Amino acid sequence: MGVKIPRLLMGTSPFIGAGQFGVKAFKYYMTFYMVPENMVKLFVKSFELGVKAVQLLADKPIKALIEASKRTNVKPFVVYSTDLTDDRLIARIKTLKPLEPEVIAIHAEIADRRKLDIINRNVKILEDHGIVAGLATHQPGVTLKWVEKENVPVEVVLAPLNKIGYAMDPDFNESLEAIRSCSRTVIAIKPLAAGKIKPLEAFEFVYKYVDSAAVGVVSEEEMRETYEAAFKAYEKIKGSPP
Repeated sequence: MGVKIPRLLMGTSPFIGAGQFGVKAFKYYMTFYMVPENMVKLFVKSFELGVKAVQLLADKPIKALIEASKRTNVKPFVVYSTDLTDDRLIARIKTLKPLEPEVIAIHAEIADRRKLDIINRNVKILEDHGIVAGLATHQPGVTLKWVEKENVPVEVVLAPLNKIGYAMDPDFNESLEAIRSCSRTVIAIKPLAAGKIKPLEAFEFVYKYVDSAAVGVVSEEEMRETYEAAFKAYEKIKGSPP
């Protein structure tokens, strides 16, 4: 394994108004994506609270993270997820260059089609740029089994994992077994199930099965509560501080 993933990453799904947030999605989009300074402030606060790893999405959050890094002189650990391929992927890598991303994950919109030729082509681009290749899935019970069967050349996978089975397709049990059996490093996404689970309860479940999780936050208060819960749960489950 060429890269060690931090135990907690700041997610950025709220910043792009991701659909899982339902009626709040548009508000988040207008608050963050359309006002990049609000993203910058939360990145800076995350660094102050000890979480300097980011699961990054889209274009404006890239610029916001670059600005936060300049203001704080912090080099964040970046896992970037993208649905761009071929020449567009190369262009995005150039945009990301100031952050020197450790991992770029092929987005679930591509990965869950399970087209090995497309994935292999983009993994080769990432390898040529010295970046660890990853893969994100919205169908862990199917795609992660396929990754193992086909020996897909990725080191890291991002997969939904939470105690109520939210977004864990095709079902909770099959997805959990695939995650437990995965030989790649797994980063849990959607651990709070878009706010349906309390943070401590959520992380006490997630850290039983994986060593790393990404969680989105929309305020400093929420960040403090969520990070504290994650640190507490990790120490309880793993027996050591994150």
